[in-house]
Amino acid sequence: MSLQKSYPYLYRWAETYGRVEFGRLEEAEGVVRCIDESGIVFASPKKVKDLDAALKMAEDAIYEWFEINDPDELDD
Repeated sequence: MSLQKSYPYLYRWAETYGRVEFGRLEEAEGVVRCIDESGIVFASPKKVKDLDAALKMAEDAIYEWFEINDPDELDD
């Protein structure tokens, strides 16, 4: 299973708008962060069940970002 198939909007985000960071950092929120040139667009909660749950939250948040900011990027 590829990242592009599992999380298509995170994949598109990383290709076109910013970056996706994984991992815990002392000064950062959450396990997954989506960042663009203006800063953090999404950060998963500090306490999340697992990485997959955090990635699903990020996928949903970035989908909503595309709905508002660039709906032409949405396939559905």
